[in-house]
Amino acid sequence: MKKYINSKVVYALLFAILFVSCEDRLLDFPPQTQIQDGDIIISQSSAEMALTGVYSTISGISGTAILTFETAADNVIMNSLRTVVVPTLRADGGVTGGADRTDGGGYGSKYTTINRANHVITATTGLDDGLFLSGSKNKILGEAHTLRAFAYFDLARTYGNVPIVLTPSTATNQLGIKKSPKADVLKQVESDLDIAESKLINTGWNTNKGRVSIWAVYAFKARLYLYQERWADAETYASKLIDNADLKLTNLVAGDNWFETRFSSECIYEVARSTSEGNPIRTNFATSAEGGILDYIANPVLADLLNDPNIGGKRAIYVKYEPSVTAWLIRIYNKSDRSSSIFLFRLAEQYLIRAEARLNKSTADIQGAIADINKIKERADVPLLDAQNPLSKDALLLVIEDENRYEFAFEGHRYPDIIRTGRAGDVFGAENPVYKDPRYWVVPIPTSELKDDPDLEQNGDGAY
Repeated sequence: MKKYINSKVVYALLFAILFVSCEDRLLDFPPQTQIQDGDIIISQSSAEMALTGVYSTISGISGTAILTFETAADNVIMNSLRTVVVPTLRADGGVTGGADRTDGGGYGSKYTTINRANHVITATTGLDDGLFLSGSKNKILGEAHTLRAFAYFDLARTYGNVPIVLTPSTATNQLGIKKSPKADVLKQVESDLDIAESKLINTGWNTNKGRVSIWAVYAFKARLYLYQERWADAETYASKLIDNADLKLTNLVAGDNWFETRFSSECIYEVARSTSEGNPIRTNFATSAEGGILDYIANPVLADLLNDPNIGGKRAIYVKYEPSVTAWLIRIYNKSDRSSSIFLFRLAEQYLIRAEARLNKSTADIQGAIADINKIKERADVPLLDAQNPLSKDALLLVIEDENRYEFAFEGHRYPDIIRTGRAGDVFGAENPVYKDPRYWVVPIPTSELKDDPDLEQNGDGAY
């Protein structure tokens, strides 16, 4: 594996300069489909239009999270440097080259999502129930709370401690709000999801898996409980998805897989894109011949693992070798018509969540964990674990770590998974010693945000 760049080099998020500029164009919805922050919400239709405004930001912040986390980990390589770039902490939070021109981790755009959700939640809650068709008010509120939770969850995973803002504002930012500990931010995520669950409990599937459903809330809760190390709760909520007869793992072959088939049987919630509103991160992974700029390619070490029939198996379909650029390209966002989705929750994750939760319970369920891991291995067509001669708990946890890497390559799981388990020093630190220091396990707050708000403190000691 190529070595990481010198630890004095800051977190290189040059992708965001291109990403943010094109995202503004991609997310321009026709005026009649949404209303602006601060506009009056007085009816079901205006509440729904405002909710569309919240949804319009989700593609951007989820795409930013993927690029942030993948660049920070060891799955992708900056094509221009052919080396892996990892985050380091700099006092001013700036970007390589001096001026802080953009927000690579999506700090500002995530708070835009939160503010829009705050408008919807506050205004819709205050409206008389008689203004809504049966169930519509709860549905709008459930979705808005879930989307706000999504933004806070990624803020916590990216920056650690961040301000919690629950009231709407017509200002571009809200000053004077101190950062809350990461644990409290995750509690706010849980509170939003509890409300969402209560509002959506009787709604079943949305006809469009590109919108939040009760099943997306269950999947989100399973992931959240994993981060909170609430193992029994994580197992319970993952089981809700696994036991749902409407969900099943897809095959991993061309034309029958979760990333080429919109709203596949494996999909729980994905951000669907169209040819006119293309996937905002496709450009970063596509060649110039495909209309992209190929900022990032697959790390050849990972590509070799995916192409190993005993490790990646069918997951070799995630990458393809392109001789013209002598590189392994990432396929899962690369539909030629730009309509590839961004995948937020799918069934495969629930098996690995449940496996990890089962191992970490007060009495480890070794056999149950092996059964869940083997469901993922079986789908990938790789050798199964031997249940008759089981590995130890610690060895199985490392198997889950590896399976998460292979199964969710390029979906933004690798970096936060390694951070939350406290293994960044061991896994990433072998290539860059800066990861031995937990202060570097968060992204710096953008300089522009610090200048606008003197009460906002830069990440450093105690940030994570």
